[in-house]
Amino acid sequence: MRTSSRITRLNDSSEVTVSMAEIKDSDLNQTAREGTDVQRDDSALHIANISKSFRNVVALDDVSLNVNEGEVVGLVGENGAGKSTLLKILTGVQEPDQGELFTHGEKQTFTGPLKAAKEGISLVHQEQDIVSNLSGAENLFLGREGDLTPYGYVNKERMIDEAQQHLESLGINIDLSLRAGDLSFNERQLLEIARAFMIAKEGATETPIIMLDEPTAGLEEESRDLLFSLINDLRDRASFIFVSHELDEVIEISDRIYVLKDGQLVNEVSASETTQEVLRTSMVGRSLSDDYYLTSKQLSNTELGEEVLAVDELLYRDEVGPFSLSLREGEILGVVGVDGSGKERLGRMLYGDITPTSGSVTVLGQEVFPDSPSTMKTTGMGYIPKDRKNEGLLLYQPVRTNTSIAIVDKMMGKLPLLDIGLEKRETKEAVEKLDIKTPSIETLVRKLSGGNQQKVVLGRWFANESSILVMDNVTRGVDVGAKEDVYELCREFTRQGISMIFIADELQEVIGMANRIAVMYKGEIVDIVDAPPEDKPTEKELIELMV
Repeated sequence: MRTSSRITRLNDSSEVTVSMAEIKDSDLNQTAREGTDVQRDDSALHIANISKSFRNVVALDDVSLNVNEGEVVGLVGENGAGKSTLLKILTGVQEPDQGELFTHGEKQTFTGPLKAAKEGISLVHQEQDIVSNLSGAENLFLGREGDLTPYGYVNKERMIDEAQQHLESLGINIDLSLRAGDLSFNERQLLEIARAFMIAKEGATETPIIMLDEPTAGLEEESRDLLFSLINDLRDRASFIFVSHELDEVIEISDRIYVLKDGQLVNEVSASETTQEVLRTSMVGRSLSDDYYLTSKQLSNTELGEEVLAVDELLYRDEVGPFSLSLREGEILGVVGVDGSGKERLGRMLYGDITPTSGSVTVLGQEVFPDSPSTMKTTGMGYIPKDRKNEGLLLYQPVRTNTSIAIVDKMMGKLPLLDIGLEKRETKEAVEKLDIKTPSIETLVRKLSGGNQQKVVLGRWFANESSILVMDNVTRGVDVGAKEDVYELCREFTRQGISMIFIADELQEVIGMANRIAVMYKGEIVDIVDAPPEDKPTEKELIELMV
């Protein structure tokens, strides 16, 4: 392993700062409504003046938009802007209070998801809707076995054959005989897209409207590129609505982009003529700081404390390692690499979720072997997984339980019972400190926004007084405003002496946040690059090391 002492300064000239004075609400609303109030005969989808309220909360207010045949339309907005409500109306899960919906020039009234799907509208969820213990082919035909079931028995050979032909017609290459749970994240996502086409073909149209909800969350760059290639290849057979917090990706894949804010359509822009800053300003109602990653608050090398973590020749079989690294008090060490480079496994090894084959780890001067999460938790280490909903949270438990789960031993009273009073005090302190927006500490976590859910995970380790946090894509699936909040928390944590292993797929994020960046390739750390505030590396230079 070699260490680079200097790399060229990050070039962020592609970002254009726009003040709210340059984007007036009246202008935004005018732009948003131009061309949408009148139904277009060539529209794959036309939404006219849709409104929806829940008690005293207006979720959508007179929203109109078009999706043309073969078009990819981006849809962005902060959590709570109305995106989810709009998707639920389009898929028949909810009915609008007022307004009309047209597909391919025909007025529609969706009484449920099946009716919407047969009219060609399908949603590929962020949290994948796949039955893991069924094969890929069985997932494709689930609920639609039809003539594949003579005499009550499924002709599985015919099912796999027809399913495989369907995928080949779409240019998708997946082994459908495998259990869906054994497929990669990207393969399962492509399977859902293929299923949307199959349902549409069985219904009233062969040109579906496919809505993709945070489709790149959990995907690394190579898998994302494959997804984008498929979307572009299918433009002559489908239209797409692309919903994402990753603004650079929305701009890259979309033809036009709509911006929702507080239930209203506030902007419509051509993707080729906009910037991330314009979209951010429209979304949050203000121009974000040039210092989006708060690099001005980054601790310099002279401000960092003593070494708190030393990893020596850590190895997992022949898949990851051997690698060595160190971490100082208050330091953020970024970790980057392409799909399959081993960066996720590195994080899991450090936290004991994957037991290394050999090597040693020293935490705060104490040598410890990372054989389990409980072992590493006792050293003061915390872990935030990439998939927060399935691995990081108890969605049907309250904020209180999710926050306190890491300090159960601390809450034990004289009797073998939890000190509920202490639990509530610790949770309230974390909620207040991290500004978690929740009606109560008894609110179920599943009811919180993605950004606040992530804060709950951070709050867990704040309550545990962790000194080292291993974070895998900590901003995955949260909006631009919530990301800024997370970055602010990270900076504050470092000034309190907390150190971080910052694993991320978004290179610009790692560049902006890290003091140093470890680059992984085929399971090994091939370089550690310095990234001080005044001399950041470029994405191009990191990519050259990654590949």
